Amino acid sequence: MIVTDLSNSFFPYPKQKVEKKKKKTEIKKKSNKLAKLERQRDKKIVKYGECEYCHKQFKHLDPHEVYGGSNRKRSIENSFVKMLCRECHSNEKILKQLKIDTQKEFEKTHTREEFIKKVGKSYL
Repeated sequence: MIVTDLSNSFFPYPKQKVEKKKKKTEIKKKSNKLAKLERQRDKKIVKYGECEYCHKQFKHLDPHEVYGGSNRKRSIENSFVKMLCRECHSNEKILKQLKIDTQKEFEKTHTREEFIKKVGKSYL
């Protein structure tokens, strides 16, 4: 039996674990254009008064863009922004009804095709 020197071929100590860096989930920052639109919107809005849905008086109202997501800018530009109390702002049924009511209001002066071009779909 031939014995060779194996001291260079293996490492007698366990390898040190290399910690993997966790990827941080970053919240997408608002674009400058959207931030500017929101600032302009907020100048025009009074943040106290009557809720536009339940018609009760409140000291603090939240501006709610009726058509959110990718249509948020379009909602601000076309003044589809309603001032709602916290209770109405968190109620899904009320938000669905606001979409329908806003579309009906828009269609009094425009056509349904124009609305679909702006928002992307009809809620009626």
